[in-house]
Amino acid sequence: MAQWTKPNLDGFEFARAVSAIRRRAEKQTKWKRLLDTYVSTDLTIRARTTDSQLVLGRRGTGKTHMFRFVQETLGSIGEVAYFIDCRTLGSGIIGPKETSEQIATKYFRSLLNEIGTQMLDMAIHMEAPVGNSQQKVLNIIQGLIKYMEPVSETSLEPTFNYRQITESLQAIISNLCIDHIFIIIDEWAQIPVSAQPYVAEYIKRAIMTIPEICIKLLAVSYQCYPSKQTKEGVIGIQRGADITDVLDFDSYLIHDENPKPVTIFFSQVLYNHLGAELNWDLQITAKEKNKRILDIFTQDKAFTELVRAAEGNCRDFLCIFSRAFWDGYRQHADAKAISIPHISEAAASWFESEKYVNIRDEELPNASLTYILNNIIKGYKSRTFMVEASKVQDEALIRLLNERVIHKLSVSYAHKDRPGERYELFSLDYGAYVRFAGTVNEPNPANLPLQPQLPFEGVVKVQEDEQQFIVPLDDKRSIRRIVFDPNAVKITKW
Repeated sequence: MAQWTKPNLDGFEFARAVSAIRRRAEKQTKWKRLLDTYVSTDLTIRARTTDSQLVLGRRGTGKTHMFRFVQETLGSIGEVAYFIDCRTLGSGIIGPKETSEQIATKYFRSLLNEIGTQMLDMAIHMEAPVGNSQQKVLNIIQGLIKYMEPVSETSLEPTFNYRQITESLQAIISNLCIDHIFIIIDEWAQIPVSAQPYVAEYIKRAIMTIPEICIKLLAVSYQCYPSKQTKEGVIGIQRGADITDVLDFDSYLIHDENPKPVTIFFSQVLYNHLGAELNWDLQITAKEKNKRILDIFTQDKAFTELVRAAEGNCRDFLCIFSRAFWDGYRQHADAKAISIPHISEAAASWFESEKYVNIRDEELPNASLTYILNNIIKGYKSRTFMVEASKVQDEALIRLLNERVIHKLSVSYAHKDRPGERYELFSLDYGAYVRFAGTVNEPNPANLPLQPQLPFEGVVKVQEDEQQFIVPLDDKRSIRRIVFDPNAVKITKW
């Protein structure tokens, strides 16, 4: 490789590289590019265990990218890994009269069909089939056909012959001489919430009982309901009982809790994505990648602010960077590199157009956000607050979490004046804070009752002094005095 030279941000090649960055792993059609851009972490090592796992993370945290990488690395050492996207399961549009069990039955039949298809494909393409393995597998799959084929609504049955399914799958595994099968089930949130526990129950009874099979269930945080309490008991897959290992992407890359490793990780992400297009050496050390990527920014703190603005989300990180480049750097003729103002403006813009827009017309989440802005950001000058553990499942709070308007931190706190009560920590999105701070329409705590809309409009006023962070780090001691009660939010009709 040629000696490293500082990238020319004004050149066509660099602009092309930025525009070529794929923000979604499933959209990457070049398999090698998907592998080249991946940055390995401890989660990658844990993901390769033969134990079944629940993998949680909001959209954009990198679940699909990691397990595509895991699938490839397992395949390179002779292991078998099937990747199943729940968006392709089911059959047709769900009817209004269908029960949760009937909906689940459709999804499970489709799941079995996908597994059987991939097993048959493997048998057909075996380089050296053992005996007549192909015909054996085909004969066994015939016994599963009635569980795989879509059926009419009138004949849907919410139960299966689990023993027959299990014995058939075990026979196929034996005939194909497979030691382990990793079944990666992605986009679990695409299964309707009411049907999720039933699909999970079918998977547990028919598939998870097979020792050679391990399930990797990839789900969006706060949209994953694999178990349910009924009058007859709990159905579905239970954390701690059926699945003992949970990989939580949301709590893994929080910059303010672990600054240096998180910064190094994201510098590799950006270096790999740009380097894959610009023919940079992707085999250099993480430390060297971090050093080189800082050449794109006016100073180290500018990149740090980009990392903080991403809030641990890889997709948001790449999108904010792209917006800072196109709408910030490229629009200022005198800019020498990407600066803190470019990052903050991009973060605010990304929040407004890609996060807030999703809850803009929803009264309760909007009112909760307004309340947080008025009473926490304005009153305490902090973006981090506590919520009593028993109230963290509040509907509006979950909605704000799903849209990444607020973020849950990985630690729990105890209020200094309320011993014995546990609190979860949350933080307002970086872009929301920037979008709010310094505007001409700052919210006023006296302006209550609250209107169910964001109380800020206008243009972000960013300080040009890059020695200061746009969004300050919170004093953890003061956080213990800031408690948000979701029940305090009221919607007033105007």
